[in-house]
Amino acid sequence: MHKTKKETESVITEAIAKFLKEQMAENVEAIITQVIEGAIIVRFKDILPPAEKNLIRDPEGLKLIKELKEKLIERAKPNLKTMIEDLVKVEIADIHSSFNIETGELITVFTLGKDLEKVL
Repeated sequence: MHKTKKETESVITEAIAKFLKEQMAENVEAIITQVIEGAIIVRFKDILPPAEKNLIRDPEGLKLIKELKEKLIERAKPNLKTMIEDLVKVEIADIHSSFNIETGELITVFTLGKDLEKVL
């Protein structure tokens, strides 16, 4: 697994895009992955489909979509953890996510058991 940092980031991005499409029926405008020492930061741009963008225009719809996305993210974490660990061969210590409903952007940070940049 001695790939470059850029190759590793690309492999993670592709795997997450496939996971989102196949497991969660989600399409995103862009996924940006960065390996920074002992962390993998993944930024998902425009994760809301048109129907959900419509719903968030009123307070009840906004609350509903926010709750739905938070539950989906929480349920996906164990599968994402396994997938990323299999790809990078480094243990994930924790996963942190933040979702901004107004922008449709999700940031997920995988904190690792060791510095991945030193392994690459």
